[in-house]
Amino acid sequence: MTQEIVRQVGFTDVFLRNRNSKARTVVNVGGSGSSKSHSIAQLMIEKFMSEQDKQFVVARKTMPALRRSAYALIVGLMEEYGLYKYVDHNKTDNVLILPQNKNSMWFMGLDEPSKAKSIAGGLSYIWLEEADEFTFEDYLAFTLQLRRPVKQGEVNQIFLTFNPVDGNGWLATKLCREMKEVR
Repeated sequence: MTQEIVRQVGFTDVFLRNRNSKARTVVNVGGSGSSKSHSIAQLMIEKFMSEQDKQFVVARKTMPALRRSAYALIVGLMEEYGLYKYVDHNKTDNVLILPQNKNSMWFMGLDEPSKAKSIAGGLSYIWLEEADEFTFEDYLAFTLQLRRPVKQGEVNQIFLTFNPVDGNGWLATKLCREMKEVR
């Protein structure tokens, strides 16, 4: 029997707040260096490695931008944490698969909202990195895909990360305003 070394991984309060959230849409606004992207990457990895039968999407408006940011961050952290060796990485389709948990994590650039509809079975978790790059229609198309069957106490979630934005954009006028009214 092989003995695995468990490595302590540091995390921030941003990670804990996101992990503890039961909201369907979780908004993370902060400037460069606020740990929002790093924290969400860690959370996606934790959920990917520990939960069962889940489908993840990590997206930016374009694939080249995604490759340089969230895609590289997640794969890099998995390598750093010693987890990458457990994952099947299909680099052609930009998907990580964890066969023993029946999980898949798709990375996609979204040139048009209809691409979100192509993943069968519905999604469990979505991370829209630099969410201000997307349109409100893109966001709605993704939320319609948050329909993976869940167990009691679980919720399918979409995580948005972005820098503070123009007060006239959809994130401020349609999403953040509505969320404040709900609270």
